[in-house]
Amino acid sequence: MPSGNNLKAKTAMFTIFLILTTALAISCKECPTEQPDYNIYLSAEDIFCTSVVLNVTLPDSGDVSAFALDRDDSTVATYTCCDDDTLIVDEGLTPNTDYIYRVRFLKDGKTKAESEQVTVHTMDTTSHDFIWEIDTLGNYGSYLRDVWIVDENNIWVVGNIETDCGTFNAARWNGTKWELIKVLTGHTPNNGIFYFSEDDIWVASGLPIHWNGSEWTLYHLWNMGVLDDEDGGVTDIWASSSSDIYFVGYKGSIVHYDGSTFMKVESGTDVDLVDIWGISNDNIWVCGYTEPVGTVIVHFNGKQWSKIHSLPYEEYIDLNTEKVSGPISSIWTDSPNYLWTVNYWGFYNLSTDNPDNFIRYPDVDIWRGWIYRLRGTGPNDILFCGDRSAIWHYNGDTFESYPSISGHFSLRNIDINDQCYVVVGADYSSMRAVVIKGTKENK
Repeated sequence: MPSGNNLKAKTAMFTIFLILTTALAISCKECPTEQPDYNIYLSAEDIFCTSVVLNVTLPDSGDVSAFALDRDDSTVATYTCCDDDTLIVDEGLTPNTDYIYRVRFLKDGKTKAESEQVTVHTMDTTSHDFIWEIDTLGNYGSYLRDVWIVDENNIWVVGNIETDCGTFNAARWNGTKWELIKVLTGHTPNNGIFYFSEDDIWVASGLPIHWNGSEWTLYHLWNMGVLDDEDGGVTDIWASSSSDIYFVGYKGSIVHYDGSTFMKVESGTDVDLVDIWGISNDNIWVCGYTEPVGTVIVHFNGKQWSKIHSLPYEEYIDLNTEKVSGPISSIWTDSPNYLWTVNYWGFYNLSTDNPDNFIRYPDVDIWRGWIYRLRGTGPNDILFCGDRSAIWHYNGDTFESYPSISGHFSLRNIDINDQCYVVVGADYSSMRAVVIKGTKENK
């Protein structure tokens, strides 16, 4: 039986042990061991018919990181990067299909964290089935350069139209027939048109011309001091509103109209600018080329213009699978994230943040000739036109041509709306202007 002194000693030791243990526990709670932050996030940036663009946000450690991309129940690929935000493209998908994505952050080959699941539904394809109607305008020497669809019974075209009754440079389809129009004298060919209303129409003939409902007014940019002797005339138009209009043209010329004043814009290039497209007043793109000088794409972000793509002639004339090759003859988009362009080396979808990130579609042998213009209603409904009667449609997955449109057409421009698709140019077998109107059979 223990003595009273031993019992007191053991009780004291136990009390000391309990105090130390409690203090240690409190200390651990107050000063926890620092654990690394392995948060990882996933979002869908853009969704197409057969591909998606995903944004991965990793821990911002500054080190090279690794992550795996899972689609449904399988791992698609593993990646390494040193940026905390990374865009990746997953291709080869099936249109009109649901996919579940997840990314896993890897450390020493082991999963340390994973994102929430993201479900995407790929776009459906659109129909290739068009009914085409062909009209010709004018006599020998006639051609068209641009078209504007107000609706299926109000379509405007501009160019040069020679007739037995004189020369015209515009025409309007009224639902029954073509009405020929003289812009000013009618003798100066027009190249571009932008329509706001019946009493607010702009055309470009090298110089801006405006219709106010009762008369046409020519703005001579050189006489006004807007352009100097080294500048070229303007040929194409895009606007976000009637007080925010851009005119582009030869020798890198860009002119802005704010509703009262014209002002020259420094484009940073002297190549001929042949197309302009925008989705807002702070997202506008212009492209062009001059042989044998070079090719460019210029972007306006609402504050300044800058080149996002530029190649000298000796680099763009040959196909380079590492770059967007060829002369940039047309651009179109419905998103600030990507841009579609086309030329004799193929059809490209490129990132607006980094044009070196791109997808190149089928080789040039699908085209009959030079492609001048592309326009679309969405990434699953894009139309191209060009030389040798070339009209092609991309439905988000496949391409379709229309051999029924035969002849010697050089097709230069396109406009599209919900009712119809209109392509304009010239028939070089008869040297007459041509208008090709398309409607979808099951639209």
